[in-house]
Formats: sequence, structure tokens, C-alpha cells
Amino acid sequence: MYDRPYKDVRSFYQVAGIHGLPYEPYDRVIGVHEYNSSGWVKDRWGGYCHHGDSIFITWHRPFMLLFESILVNEAKKIALQYNVDEKEKYVEAAKQLRHPYWDWADEKAIEGVPEIFLIPEIEINTPNGRKKVKNPLKSYTLPVDLSHPLEKGHNPWDKPHFIVPTSVPFTPAGYPTIRYPNDKYEDQNDILNASLSVYVSTVFRPGLYQMFHLSEYLPFSTIGTEQSEGTSVPPPPSVFFESAHFASIETTHDAFHLVSGGLGGHLSHATTAAFDPLFFFHHVNVDRLFALWQEVWVSQNIDALGTYTEEMNATIDENTDLTPFRKTKTEIWKSSDIRDIEKLGYTYPQVTMFKGQDPKNLQAYLLKLYKPDPYYGLRFFAKLTIKESKLVGPYSVRVFVNLKNATAQTPITSPHFAGLVAMWHNINHFHAINNICVMETVDITAAMKQLGIRIEIHNYTQEVNNVTDLLNSTTIFDIENNITIVPVLLNGKGISLNEAGVNKVEVISFEHDKVNPNFLEENTGQYYDAKNF
Repeated sequence: MYDRPYKDVRSFYQVAGIHGLPYEPYDRVIGVHEYNSSGWVKDRWGGYCHHGDSIFITWHRPFMLLFESILVNEAKKIALQYNVDEKEKYVEAAKQLRHPYWDWADEKAIEGVPEIFLIPEIEINTPNGRKKVKNPLKSYTLPVDLSHPLEKGHNPWDKPHFIVPTSVPFTPAGYPTIRYPNDKYEDQNDILNASLSVYVSTVFRPGLYQMFHLSEYLPFSTIGTEQSEGTSVPPPPSVFFESAHFASIETTHDAFHLVSGGLGGHLSHATTAAFDPLFFFHHVNVDRLFALWQEVWVSQNIDALGTYTEEMNATIDENTDLTPFRKTKTEIWKSSDIRDIEKLGYTYPQVTMFKGQDPKNLQAYLLKLYKPDPYYGLRFFAKLTIKESKLVGPYSVRVFVNLKNATAQTPITSPHFAGLVAMWHNINHFHAINNICVMETVDITAAMKQLGIRIEIHNYTQEVNNVTDLLNSTTIFDIENNITIVPVLLNGKGISLNEAGVNKVEVISFEHDKVNPNFLEENTGQYYDAKNF
């Protein structure tokens, strides 16, 4: 796929370019509202991919299928080149081949990115014998320029004095994709792995644990949004997880992009992410998580950002064309076509394992698999309301517990660091103009436990002061002093809450079920306190 001419629709360059840059048509699919310079002026998104709307998760499914089908076809051609003694097993292997996934929320991921994505060379058994080859999973070398040159010093050719850009990176022809680049335009795998060792337990696992409690499609699939002005405030989470705005699959997906790419890395930007081969292992995993959850199907929503073929603010639903993916020469795949993955020719181990069983059994398995820590009883969450596109991302909003003076320089290895909300696809100002906010939660339970902050339900009969005969304070903690919100740009620079669009933080809790301890009971929601900014 790498070696094909870059204009060939089967080349890695063409397929990766579907997602974001170079904002060009793929397979001649332009739609009714093709992206052009007027779209750029309006801050319309120029890639085909959907983010921040209800078909984010379904759009990426045929994207992975397209990539996989081309990959398998290439494998079948290679298999036929082996000698007679080996050909049969390679032909069979090619038939069975499906694109692998990497479960970045597995406990093993705390150890870092698998070595196969990091080493420069690998040894493989080719039709002409064993050979060392450039590792195709580490990076992809661009055949043509991607994006436009930046100011002097911020381009790869400026190495060894390369200044890592805070904006979308420019990649000249002949240069590879990169993760956490240094001034020599080299990967900094130590920083990548150090980041993963923290975020797997503070962001990825808590995010999936929250997500698998959700039962409605919109809260599960995409970032929770609502008008920040002119509408009623959502009720306290006394009944439904959805009103607590538990982490969606897109929220945790966004965090992975920021963590795996780093400052100047291709994965950190929606425009360039798909050119890093790790992108496809990430998104096949996202598809796996979707297949495991898949309770209900696509709801109607608004595509505020627009795409290469879709105008901004278009209404979308399960019958919206998932451009540019052709079902036939004249038809485009729709979300309604791709619900049954077995009919599409693939499945996942856990899907097969629980096929035909009560869905509750699979949910119980997943909640146990991704439970972020050993703590039971009450789980506490900080719910953030962030005005989207107040600041063009990517950036993150970090949450610290019991550290009022926390700043962007406070290390994420601090026991006070509880987690973050990733603002990844912030690419235009439409949302800001229309007062639309992202609402997401961060699990602060582990940080509270480690710091010894009281989180048990108070027994009011034991709260009488022996001296005054008055009730002691029943406040679990003071949100003013015990919750600190720190917005941080990708370059590590701190910004104000106002600049980042952070409007409010609230503290809520749910209690674990006594019989099934990995479940949080819906009707145990408690609302504690709020702080407006």
C-alpha cells in the first residue's frame, strides 16, 4: 500500500487522506456540497470524516473496512509469490487476515506502546527468504508535501534545530510521520510511554468503564453538547447516567489521539492523524468497543462542523451517506447498512464469546475488564461544562483533587491528578457563536482514595459534636478548594479557564450495586456542589 503510486486509490496515501488533509476527493466522490475555498473561509471541516456528531462512530466503520479490504487483497497477491512448500499456508493466512486492533485500555497498555510500533526495522519471511525491512507500523513516509510550510524553524528540514509547532504540522515529501518529535525530528518514545503509563489508568480505563454503563446512543457515541444559554439546566443525576454526561466513546477516543501523538505529532491533529499507521489499530479498537456496546442505533443529530461533502449544520441520521465509501458503483454506504458486523465479514473475540447470551452478561464482563481501580462503594465524578470552540484545539482540561495551586506545570504523575477532558476536534468557531457546550465527566475516585479524602456516605446519627451537641459539617469536600481545573495546550502551556471555555464544574456520585459490585446503580445518583467560572 505504501509503494503504490500516491494517486492510486488503493495506496496508503489516498486512503489515509480520506480522513483529513489533503482535502481532495477520493474515488471521485464529491457529493452535492463539495468542499472548496468558500468552505475554508467559513471554517468548515474539509475532510470526509465525521467528529462531534451522531455518525462519528458509524462513519469510521466503512473506513476501516475499506482499509482492511485493500490490505487483505495485497496480502493475497503476496501469498501467491511463495514457493510451493509455503504457498498453501500463506494463501490460507491471507484469506483469514483481518486488520488487528490494539486495546489501549488493557492493563498491559500501562507498560507502553507495543514494541512493534516503535522499532525502526523488522525481520520478515518474504517469498525470497528472510529479510530486514523498514518497519511499516512505526511511521509512513509522505510521497508529496502534506499541508503548507510553516514559519522558519518549524519545518522538519530545520533539524537539528527544529522547533516543534503548536499548529498542524507540515510534512514535506520524503519525511515520515512522527510522535512526540524532538529538535532533530525524531520520535521520543520514552515520553510517549511515560504518558501512556499515566493516562491508561486515569483516562482510558475510567472512560470505558463509564461508557459501558450508558444505554442511549447519543451519550454513548459522541461528546455531550447542549445550548449553554437559553435552555434549562439538566437535572441532577438522580436517575440516569446520561444526565451525568458520562464519558462517550468519542471522548476517550479523543484523549488517545492527544496522548499518542504529543506536541507536533501527526496523531494529535484530525487533519493528519490517519497518516500514522497506529491510527488504524486505534480505530479498529474503537470499532470493537462499538460492536461490544451496540445496544441501540443511530439517532438524528446535527453535523455542525461539516465535511468534504456535507454542509455545516446539516441534519444527519442513519440514512445519511457515509461518503466516500461506495457500496456499489452508484450507492454509498449508510449507517443503516453496517449494523451487523458478521454480515460485513468480520467479528471480534468477545462478540463471539457472548453471542446469544443475555447482553447483561457481556456488560458485566466489560465492566470487570475495564474497572479502573479496586475501589468499591461510592464513585465520584467531576462534571465539566466547556464552551466548544471558544479556543481552537487541540488542548486538554485537567482535573486535580485537593491541590488548589495546581498549574500546567504540575506533573500528571502527581497523586492529585485525577484525569482530563480532551478537546481534540475543535477546529472552528461555529459552536462558540451558537453557545454550544461540551459536557463530560472525569472519575476522581482513585485520586480521592489515594489522598485519604473521605468519600463514604455520612451517617448523620454519628455526626454530633460531643462538645457543642451540634451536627458536624456533612460536606464531603469543598469544591472551591478541593477541585482545581487546569486547561493546558498541547505544548504544555497553561491557559485561563475563560480562554479554554470552561464554564462550570460539578461534583456527583453513584454507588456500586451490592450484588453485582462492578455495576453503578442508576438510582443512587447524588449531586454535591457546583462552581461557575
